[in-house]
Amino acid sequence: MSKSNASAEISGLQICIVNTDAQIDAALDNGDRRAFRVWCLRRASLIARVERVLVEAATAKAA
Repeated sequence: MSKSNASAEISGLQICIVNTDAQIDAALDNGDRRAFRVWCLRRASLIARVERVLVEAATAKAA
């Protein structure tokens, strides 16, 4: 994966994480535990994707 592709993907994922944070806040404000749980899982999934992109980029650079 090229550095620019990794950077672009991470930027997109950061936007998704920020939007997800807003959904988490809204769920907390509404006292909606189910939505809170769903959005927290989504956020964890996005962060895991960022980690995978970083590992792929680092591995590609080392090769």
